[in-house]
Amino acid sequence: ELRSVIEGAVVLLRSRFAGRLDALAITLPPATLKVMGNRLRLEQVLINLFQNALEALEGRDGARVQVSAAETADGVALIVSDNGPGIPPAILKSLFTPFNTSKEKGLGLGLVISKDIVADYGGRIEVTSSGTGTRFTIHLSKAGPR
Repeated sequence: ELRSVIEGAVVLLRSRFAGRLDALAITLPPATLKVMGNRLRLEQVLINLFQNALEALEGRDGARVQVSAAETADGVALIVSDNGPGIPPAILKSLFTPFNTSKEKGLGLGLVISKDIVADYGGRIEVTSSGTGTRFTIHLSKAGPR
């Protein structure tokens, strides 16, 4: 259930980003929208994306991270977008390369791990970034009824 994955990721970020989670504008999908994947592993993907977005927005007025999900022709698209400074093209090209980071204390593994988790479930992650804002779209297969 995608809704519980999103809610779980937010709960796990509460202590680390106390007072900054109000930047998250989440449109929860219906409880009936289910995707293929393990809840805890998918929560890890969202934690990585939420954390990156919140860190990119730190100290910015009007900071906003939009989170939404929609059914697509071939599954579900989960979108995490922010109105931060964007990712420079040189970094964007190697974003999913291990140990590539622009953060002072980053390891450069969060997005690599996230991409691998999503791929394990037959999905993919797309990223677009301009001079302002970044958008990650996670494509996952829709789970059938049990």
